[in-house]
Amino acid sequence: MFNRNTKLSVIFMVLHALLVIVWNLAGLWLISHGKTALGPTASLVGVFIFAVLIGLYIIFYKKEYKKLFLVFVFIGALLGSMAIYGAFTKDPSFWPSEFWRYAGIAVNTLGVIGFILSVIPISLKK
Repeated sequence: MFNRNTKLSVIFMVLHALLVIVWNLAGLWLISHGKTALGPTASLVGVFIFAVLIGLYIIFYKKEYKKLFLVFVFIGALLGSMAIYGAFTKDPSFWPSEFWRYAGIAVNTLGVIGFILSVIPISLKK
């Protein structure tokens, strides 16, 4: 059975995914109006991937499928980690301002925190 930290990790992971969806939709809207997106990428594929991840997080958490839950939480955290890495290594001109660059880092940090919260209690349980 999952514990309280796992429930908190689901909250972090779902929040991360929702914010990524909003980020991508806002970026697509800005691009369609001839403006710069909030970051280097904005796509409907990203929206779809994170919408599916939300469903999988909730389904696997509710059904207590620990291994499948961890696999998909890892995928979400990996995507977030890649975005954080990109924010530090890509040209800052890909973001409209430094604020949006660090806002993207903050959004994706939620996914990494959610992963950490989900892994620690499960891996310590014998």
